Amino acid sequence: MSNTLDRPRTTLVRWIATVHYRTAGGLVDVQHDLEEIEELQNLVEQGPHWDTIERIDIVRADGCERQLTVEEAAQL
Repeated sequence: MSNTLDRPRTTLVRWIATVHYRTAGGLVDVQHDLEEIEELQNLVEQGPHWDTIERIDIVRADGCERQLTVEEAAQL
């Protein structure tokens, strides 16, 4: 089962965080689309008890203009 937090269309989605919660029936994945990673703290606090979290995966949202190396980014 997967849930997605809907964001207003005007909000930039830069990160996708998937919180994996342990339940009696197995893991339940809840996806959050974020503009800033700091938004995740409040979303986790509002969800099921944080001791039920198996793990949290955070990835960049699709549509990155370009994939930089660390060295390329340092020169920007």
